[in-house]
Amino acid sequence: MSANTKRCASERGFTLPEIVVTVTLVGLLIGPVIVGTFFFYSSMIVSGQQTQLAVESQSILHATVEELRVGSGVRDTNLVADAYAPPEGWNTSNDNLVLIIATPALNNANDFIINPLTGEPYQNEIIYYASENTLYKRYLAHPDAVGNKRRTTCPAANASSTCPADVVLSENFKTMNFVFYDQDNIETSDLNLARSIKLLVSMERRDFGRTINYDNNIRITIRNST
Repeated sequence: MSANTKRCASERGFTLPEIVVTVTLVGLLIGPVIVGTFFFYSSMIVSGQQTQLAVESQSILHATVEELRVGSGVRDTNLVADAYAPPEGWNTSNDNLVLIIATPALNNANDFIINPLTGEPYQNEIIYYASENTLYKRYLAHPDAVGNKRRTTCPAANASSTCPADVVLSENFKTMNFVFYDQDNIETSDLNLARSIKLLVSMERRDFGRTINYDNNIRITIRNST
């Protein structure tokens, strides 16, 4: 055999069957690694999103609780005029996802603004309401409370320098439900008898084809001097 023939034989490459077998084996080895890596990172992202939902729900409950603690109670419907309320007005209802909290009007020195006709502070109102998966908070400032540091807010489409946009609390909102209890710890729908409230917030979003949920709740004592 000549030297050239030997060199050609030694330099012969892989045959097609050998390449097919090699690629198949490499695919079998790498495939599970790729799939495992994908699920690992997707699980990490989902876990991070669930943590975000937990933080958002806790923030919503914290803000609501603080307002209930310093407020005067919960109302059946808004008493302060709202130009952008539903036609029938705001009505406290789990079905409509509305919560109305009355809170004393304060001036810039954080002193109560007193109604001379009643001797009691004027009352502003805070409206929690939802539109699809977004939870908003609207402030209604009592118009007769001179020096009121709170300003009425409006829907974003109607916001202006005199009427700031409603506060967006979350865009991953699912539901907010509330249950009232009387002094004997019995559920009641009569707000005049309510002495405590249990708030339940459910959050939801979709990532990697999964629906991620998180539920949170709290119960606190309330005042109802409205």
